[in-house]
Amino acid sequence: MVRITRRRFVENAAAAAGGTLVASVAGRLSIPLAAAAIPTRAFGNKGFAVSAVGLGGGGRFFEPVKTDDEGAELVRKAIDGGMTFIETSANYGSRDDGDKSERRIGLAMKTHRQRAFIETKTDQRDYDGAMREMERSLKLLQTDHIDLMFHHNLNRRDFEKVAGPDGAEKAIRKLVDQKVVRFRGFSCHDPALTLDAIARLEPDALQAPINATRVPDFEAKVLPLCKTRGIAVIAMKVVGHGFFLKAAADGSFDSRFNTDKNPELHRFAPPKEAFDKPHANPDEFLRYAMSLPLTVALVGIDSTTTLNNVLKIASAFSPLTMVQMQEITSRVQAFAGTGYWIPRAQRPADAPAEDSAAGL
Repeated sequence: MVRITRRRFVENAAAAAGGTLVASVAGRLSIPLAAAAIPTRAFGNKGFAVSAVGLGGGGRFFEPVKTDDEGAELVRKAIDGGMTFIETSANYGSRDDGDKSERRIGLAMKTHRQRAFIETKTDQRDYDGAMREMERSLKLLQTDHIDLMFHHNLNRRDFEKVAGPDGAEKAIRKLVDQKVVRFRGFSCHDPALTLDAIARLEPDALQAPINATRVPDFEAKVLPLCKTRGIAVIAMKVVGHGFFLKAAADGSFDSRFNTDKNPELHRFAPPKEAFDKPHANPDEFLRYAMSLPLTVALVGIDSTTTLNNVLKIASAFSPLTMVQMQEITSRVQAFAGTGYWIPRAQRPADAPAEDSAAGL
């Protein structure tokens, strides 16, 4: 068994940061957020707020942005603009460089750690594997603590292993006790499993794909339960990983389009007829998500232009009425078959279990 001590975590993280990090974790548990140009929201029932829109560090961040320096600069600009919630995960990256997202964010943390709330995730399901992967994340992120640690893409197949006596949940809880991890939870694409996992794991927060095409889905039971229990909800795929944009129509928006074994099942592009019908724009998708009772709406940031547009929309946000939300929902059903995270009317009986997609 790999034994990772508190001292080892702090020493490794400090070394990775070139000695620039403050040694004391306790003094940094209350993270001062920047003077926000965008709204903040309560992080569940924990007594503090985070930015209502967050930077998604998945595919729409690490694929279009070509260099580490460009990625780090986008993160710094986001934080300076008030987008202080930064989301990533172990293995968010290309097939030959799974460290890409965390590494880029870590470069930005050399100067911006005090103003950032960092969420990352582990793909490992066992105790030892999760410990090793979380240590790697600390090094890459150039920090001595992680604000929010998730099990990545929790699924039925692995649930018992994660929650078992030698599972990854034990590892995360240990680091919470050691104050290396501040809060814990999971990401999940299945509303029913999410409800089961809430009961079993009692998370501080969770992450789920929530957008105007997925109604009622997580909105029916998960959001009300989280509100009652004070669980922070992080929404991903609010613009469908970008597949609800016209630029995605030719199917080449995501590199997996060229390698996916089930392109019809996953469909890495909108239906051809989607843009011939009334449809929502990115502004409406984001405003829809922000009008729900959730904590953070994540958006994959692929350029300064996208970042500035998101900051502009968020800073001028006012909640939509129920009628406006229903009207948007009716217009976006042309996209309901886009991307594997959208429930399909029929799914082949022999189709493989759906695995994780990095990004938003």
